[in-house]
Amino acid sequence: MIADVKQHLLSRPFEPFAIVTSAGQRYPVPSPEHAGIHPRGHRVLVWLDDGSGITISALHIASVEKDAPKKRHHK
Repeated sequence: MIADVKQHLLSRPFEPFAIVTSAGQRYPVPSPEHAGIHPRGHRVLVWLDDGSGITISALHIASVEKDAPKKRHHK
């Protein structure tokens, strides 16, 4: 799964995605600057918009999913 995260981070044009853990948590990655892979490749760090961050072990990454496009509200 680390390879999937890396592929998403390096893809151009970048498309937002989310990392889903084995416990069901979903962590959005809206830009390449919001995530990084530990140099040893065993963990992913995700920085959240509120200034906090989370470290996810490769063993707990269940999937990497493209974020669904946001729907526009029609007035």
